[in-house]
Amino acid sequence: MQHCGKVALALLMLGARPALGETLTNTAYRLEVTNGPSGLTLALRDQRMGMAVADGLIYRAQRTVAEGALLSRELKSCSVAVTGDELTIRGKLAGLDLEQRFTLPAGKPCLEEQITLVNGTSEAIRLEEFEAGFRRRVASMTGRVLAGLTEDRIVALPFRKRPTDAEGELHDYTLNQLLTQPGGAQRVNMEESWQADRGISGYVPSRHRSAEGWAWTHRDSSLCVFKFSQDLLEFSALSTVVEPDGVSLRFGGACMVDGLPSRLLAIPPGRSVVLGLNRYQTVSGDYVEGLYAMREFLDERGCRFPADYNPPAQWNELYDSPFWDVDTPGKPDGNIDDTRAVLYTKALMETEAAKARDYSCESLYLDPGWDSNFGTLIWGEKWLGPRREFVDRMKKEYGLGLSLHCPLASWMSHPVMRTNNPGVRAYPETSFRKDAEGKILTNSICCGSRQYLDLALRRMLESCADGVGFLMFDGDWYQGGCWNRDHGHPVPYREEDQVEAVSGLAQGVHAKYPRVLIEMHDPIGSGSPAKFTPVYYKYGLPGGFDENWGFELMWRPMHDLRAGAAKALYYYNLGCNVPAYLHVDLRDDNDHALVLWWYASTCRHLGIGGTHPNPFVAELHRREMKRYREWERFFKRGEFFGISEEIHLHVLPKENAFVANLFNLSSETRVIRGEFDLRRAKGLDLNRYYIGASRWGGFKKEGKFTVSLEMPPWSAEVGAFHAIEETRESSKP
Repeated sequence: MQHCGKVALALLMLGARPALGETLTNTAYRLEVTNGPSGLTLALRDQRMGMAVADGLIYRAQRTVAEGALLSRELKSCSVAVTGDELTIRGKLAGLDLEQRFTLPAGKPCLEEQITLVNGTSEAIRLEEFEAGFRRRVASMTGRVLAGLTEDRIVALPFRKRPTDAEGELHDYTLNQLLTQPGGAQRVNMEESWQADRGISGYVPSRHRSAEGWAWTHRDSSLCVFKFSQDLLEFSALSTVVEPDGVSLRFGGACMVDGLPSRLLAIPPGRSVVLGLNRYQTVSGDYVEGLYAMREFLDERGCRFPADYNPPAQWNELYDSPFWDVDTPGKPDGNIDDTRAVLYTKALMETEAAKARDYSCESLYLDPGWDSNFGTLIWGEKWLGPRREFVDRMKKEYGLGLSLHCPLASWMSHPVMRTNNPGVRAYPETSFRKDAEGKILTNSICCGSRQYLDLALRRMLESCADGVGFLMFDGDWYQGGCWNRDHGHPVPYREEDQVEAVSGLAQGVHAKYPRVLIEMHDPIGSGSPAKFTPVYYKYGLPGGFDENWGFELMWRPMHDLRAGAAKALYYYNLGCNVPAYLHVDLRDDNDHALVLWWYASTCRHLGIGGTHPNPFVAELHRREMKRYREWERFFKRGEFFGISEEIHLHVLPKENAFVANLFNLSSETRVIRGEFDLRRAKGLDLNRYYIGASRWGGFKKEGKFTVSLEMPPWSAEVGAFHAIEETRESSKP
């Protein structure tokens, strides 16, 4: 337990009063401050759970010094003040001034916390480790979980299931599992070879676990902790702490995990770092209610799709394109890009446009092949004709918009590309990265250099001026830093700088073309299935990007369903209203259109492509896409609810209507059943009569929607339900 020393009497000024024996309460929590024999302690009691969820605070920081490293494990010169509904702790840790502010708003059943670090010295303070937060002892000195906590569970939010997890793996833990299984820190390395299940990412052991939030379920309630920061790459970290008298969990506060947030690596003199906001909120029920609470929390902060969100259903030409499959057994002269004049022609793209129209799509999406060389962002006029004419023909002849894949500098600078991509020459050598010794990394373009960004933006704007309506930012992963001081970015160039650069590119496009939709791959891991930035990070800021990427589940969509990776999208939607875009290969689907309907249900922006080799299934896809287009407003703008992983609801309360998706995600014929309390869908008028075309859905008087249907293995069903128009007979004499 961390003790803070004696309280200064000077806290009486400015209306503050000493916190000795003070208690702050609201309807949700009781925050107690006492002054015991050994100093100041703090405890947090959850009013709903009826138990203390924290019995102290932990502070720990390791600072780089001339002799090596200095470890600080105590907050020095500590003071505490209570003013109104706020309690503030101040002290010194590793040479930094630390302020930890707790707020218990009277009219809101939550607790909020934020930590600020200030370097008041005359030199930079470099931290190797930092953590501060609540402490709760959960096990005895021999590691046995304490009585009363053995049935508790702690679940990562939103990703109870991550797209990179092994089959059957969940981030849903008993306390014993937390104590006996190591945590992990996620890393990315563009120099390593790409793997289908994890891209260029992986994990190294850690005592920390990171997520956007956590739900700690005790009996029939769950304490939820959500982290929010648009300035720092910061997650909510849950950490095990071994102490002489037992094992504790540290949660909330702030924690540096594997060098992030990188702003803590070097805090300049006179500068401050405001760490992310923590929201504590207790809900009735388990982690599912925690996910809904997290989604509402993010909605409050503008991280929600706009009311008029209406992205076009897209057809991706890649899956049927001969250009994507071209390869060689030898060493031919020239470059693979030279085949575009034969394998990526206007005639071939018009063939794909005809398919897009037949599948009821609204836009033709051009993947790699449309630009002069890979990554140049210069229209390939030699094989596609003038861009404006191409856009106009798509609209006039096929009723389609045009969407473009935009590979950014990091992909162009991959080690394989550096020696075999003429597109690099489309950017000046002054955009090349430098390593820490100042050596130029030839052909490795810095994604954050002004020399690159200005040209990339100009070329994107030229495409938008000719009518392109959608841009995908791909290949934007963090390259490992840059030390080129002529690039206009901080030196060294770190992860947060990379996100700022790519986000700024989106803002530059939107400054002139605000209606152009921009999907942004994760700017740290990019085409990897892993998510390295928080799901909301930089979304909702003025002029920012419009959509997240659907975790690279585009290549083997049926495999990802069978292996469980695609379930990550289900949990994403339960906990987040930032739209996700994904296009999927329909050639991988079955005769139940499972792939089409799963990804339609879990991606607010849907893309498809690939002609199934079975004509029956291909015709099924064309029919089902007509149904999707009929109900697309539910999938794009509806409130998403989950009865289970296999039953999804998309609700439009103002219409008093919803669409339900049912899935049998198993190899056995099963009855899929469940029920949903429609009162959860706020705004839905329950005092109406409802009908639906599907008899497997029904209603109970107490506000419940019920589902029961026997379904074959790996199959899908979908149905719409709505209130009938109100009719009232006139009074009869």
